[in-house]
Amino acid sequence: MIRTFLLCCTFIIATSAYGNMPSYFNEDIDSEYRELLKHADKMLPETNKQLAYLPSFFPFSLLDVRPTNFVNNNDKQAFANFNFGVLGSRFLNINKKQLSNLPSISICKEQKCKKERIKLIKQFLVDSKSEVEMLRQNTNIYIVQQTAPHVFRINNTFYSPTQLITYYPSKQAGFIPSGDYKLSKPEEASKMLALSEVTKALREVMTKYNVAAITRVNEESLNIIFGGISDNHWGIVINHKSTIPTSGDYSHIGLEFDIVQKVSDSSFYYQTN
Repeated sequence: MIRTFLLCCTFIIATSAYGNMPSYFNEDIDSEYRELLKHADKMLPETNKQLAYLPSFFPFSLLDVRPTNFVNNNDKQAFANFNFGVLGSRFLNINKKQLSNLPSISICKEQKCKKERIKLIKQFLVDSKSEVEMLRQNTNIYIVQQTAPHVFRINNTFYSPTQLITYYPSKQAGFIPSGDYKLSKPEEASKMLALSEVTKALREVMTKYNVAAITRVNEESLNIIFGGISDNHWGIVINHKSTIPTSGDYSHIGLEFDIVQKVSDSSFYYQTN
């Protein structure tokens, strides 16, 4: 009861600190989000250690919640900030100023920094060529995310050594993760374990280069996200078959491109902010 009360207080404080309740929240969406908060509180044991749960906020990790039913890009981006404010206040054990500055660790404005990132990306693309091609051809997989060697996500299922948790989009906002989920033991989930085995080599090379997630943009194109928090991501889009976007355009998940640089005729480096 005490932890439920604290969670509600955290939600109220965070919404106050990061602005009023979002305009795109109706009663149903508000209820869905509160259910998600209760679930997150149950999933993550209480700790006083600062930034212990920071990896859970990396792109497509457990606390990087996506409203998959939102159609307005401004709403998607605003929600990314709102969600980070609410959950960051609850789980990161840092003050409001530290929290507001944290996403800036993903931002790179200097030419030297950008060159270093693109060099790292090119090395990864060479080292992971066969594994990335496997992912491109496997239409059953649309998200591969890596938190730790034995803690990762494939599609909407989060894997750990002891259990798998599969999330279903909430009805109104389409939140993933959400309060609607199914728990499975590894021995009960042969199809999902097969996906785990198929992506093992890819996840190993992702770990080597600290790649946060790879998501499918469309049938051909992949978004390889090296890092990010909230709406600040950086990475590369490969197998891009249309015009290279420019600053101010939006990514396939509704985040605004701040920096875009062509890497090849079918790929571009980007930073959202």
